[in-house]
Amino acid sequence: MAANTEFDFYIDADDEYQPKQLPKGVVKMGGKKYPVRCPKDSIPMLLGRIQNKAHDEEDLSVQEEMISQLVAACFEPEDAEEIVERIISPYEHSFSVAFLMDTVQRVYKQYEPLLDKDYEELGMENPVKQPGDRKPSSKKPGAKKAVPRKAAAAKAAPRRAARA
Repeated sequence: MAANTEFDFYIDADDEYQPKQLPKGVVKMGGKKYPVRCPKDSIPMLLGRIQNKAHDEEDLSVQEEMISQLVAACFEPEDAEEIVERIISPYEHSFSVAFLMDTVQRVYKQYEPLLDKDYEELGMENPVKQPGDRKPSSKKPGAKKAVPRKAAAAKAAPRRAARA
């Protein structure tokens, strides 16, 4: 089969999509203020990866790289090394990985309505929203499953026997 070197169309996405300038914020952590910017809309996926890998990963350099990625998600590059060192420091007990993850999630929550609005303008729903993040009106009530009487009685019988 011969390779087709001509294309039917060409899209230069770099020239078309321009993300909006979003407001900057400040986060106070461990008594010091750090400027923050809007994390990428993929931050929930990064947080999920970090949570899954953190418990299984034994290589400390990989764990430190995960922390660095989390810091880079919304903090300025000039503050990143200091924040990572504060997390690793044994002298700042409250400045932990969990504290950082919570802080990054809170920063994302501040920007989430703006990100959702951008998606709405594109005619879409934010694809990385968790089901619990959706408005209650968007959830469809689930039908309750009926339990057959025999199955309910069979489950209750061992409990009665255990009590006696």
